[in-house]
Amino acid sequence: MRLKQTLGLDTLRGLLRFYTLLLVLLPLVLAAGFFFFFQRGQVIETELEGLAESLARDRSVVRSWIAERFADARYLASLESTRSSDVAGMVRHFAIYKQTHDSVSAVVYVTPDGRTVVDSSGSPSVYVGDREYFQEARVGRESLASGIVGRASGKPICLFSVPVTRPDGTFGGVVFLAVQLEVLDAWLREATPGPGNGVLLCNGEGSILAPTRAVGDQSGELSAKVAPQAFAAGPGGVLFRAASGQEMLGASVALNWNDWRLVREEPAAAALVGYRRQAMWVALGALATIFLISPLVLRLCRSLEEPLETLTRYARELRSRGYEENCFLATPGKLPRELAELFDAFSSMACEVRAHIDAIERLSVQDALTGLYNRRFLFSGGLKLLSAAARAGQHCVCLMLDVDHFKRVNDTFGHQAGDQVLAHVGQILSGAVRKSDLVARYGGEEFVVLLIGAGLAEGLELAERIRRTMAEQPSPAAGRTLAVTVSVGVAEMRGQEDFGEAALDALLARADAAMYAAKAAGRNRVMAEGAVAPAA
Repeated sequence: MRLKQTLGLDTLRGLLRFYTLLLVLLPLVLAAGFFFFFQRGQVIETELEGLAESLARDRSVVRSWIAERFADARYLASLESTRSSDVAGMVRHFAIYKQTHDSVSAVVYVTPDGRTVVDSSGSPSVYVGDREYFQEARVGRESLASGIVGRASGKPICLFSVPVTRPDGTFGGVVFLAVQLEVLDAWLREATPGPGNGVLLCNGEGSILAPTRAVGDQSGELSAKVAPQAFAAGPGGVLFRAASGQEMLGASVALNWNDWRLVREEPAAAALVGYRRQAMWVALGALATIFLISPLVLRLCRSLEEPLETLTRYARELRSRGYEENCFLATPGKLPRELAELFDAFSSMACEVRAHIDAIERLSVQDALTGLYNRRFLFSGGLKLLSAAARAGQHCVCLMLDVDHFKRVNDTFGHQAGDQVLAHVGQILSGAVRKSDLVARYGGEEFVVLLIGAGLAEGLELAERIRRTMAEQPSPAAGRTLAVTVSVGVAEMRGQEDFGEAALDALLARADAAMYAAKAAGRNRVMAEGAVAPAA
């Protein structure tokens, strides 16, 4: 008792000062001890998790790159000149493709008997019928060949091969793209920005394929290899000691193509250096705080009651402004009256604000009637899609749809029936597009679809499929079913246009003009931009 009196712990003020000081100092001391004695294992585990997450992003990038190259090869194999073995046509189309794809070393057509007859690189005809990718193509399978060093460039390349099917359904040869793997350097830097990006692309034997700086010597062989521990680590990662004796962190993920794997390695010391510096600063901060905390705590205690009263008045004012919805949380027990009122007021405010925010976010991007995106999101999200397409060198197509004779539906059967028709159209559009595409209600009975990675031909095909589906599926309306048709205009983003708000407006305007041409041609049809409507 005498000790408490001496220390002043027998009063509320003394207890408040003592426990406030203790609550401030104890976390500082524990934090310093934690960083000094217990943090290393946690740092390693966190860094390995970061390696796994980074590899997952890199894997998505490389898979997208592979998918795009196969899509290019399929497109070239599906050309009429390729399917009909028109050598002159293939030379022309392959040259056009090669001009716009610098990363592709060559586009080659191989005849059914295994000889190359069209090669955009100008190489002489050679026999490749004994190659594995040709044998795979003969049985209708695509393949990806790696571990090859280009004869002319001396750099690692890979072959994306796709079988060609003749018009009569028989085997028509092979189209393959020879692609330099150094193009992945830029892709992988974009996936994980920073000068220390350590992602490596390896084949099934652990030989490095990319990036170029890590491939190895210039002898024509893939001589550089990753550490076997990192190669076999899997996505969970591992801490290992390299042949040099340096402690390293490593992780790897499979790409499911030709035993390709992505591998990351980094020195463990590099992962720990930041935490060691942080631990030093924590220790210095803790010591400085100990010397400075006593007068601050005294001042805090003296000024504690006044801020609490101010906050309480502010909470009452907020509650009096109309937060009338019953959204109170249970007040914890043993709180002073001021803190209890503060808790109730802010609980009510938080619930109210949260409800409004949720509603506003939904209304800001979604059309309430059809469930599609609205016009506002079309212009914000559409710009992002066009910018992404520009960076990836992809095509972009816009479909503008208008429900035929919609005013007649409203006038004859009422606006409720018209709303049911619009909801029916929105449901069909949602089921017809890919997740990567954007479909939105443009206004009234007009709808817009933005297709990324598709040309004018694919846009026309999708538009015709939508038009046919609409015509074949009547819409429920006012207790009956109504035949609904649409007129569709299709426009493609032109290469000379700058991507931005003006380009999006121009694309929509051209699609809208094509849609009106379809209406002028008799409705219930698809028209491409620039097409001339037949005379009535």
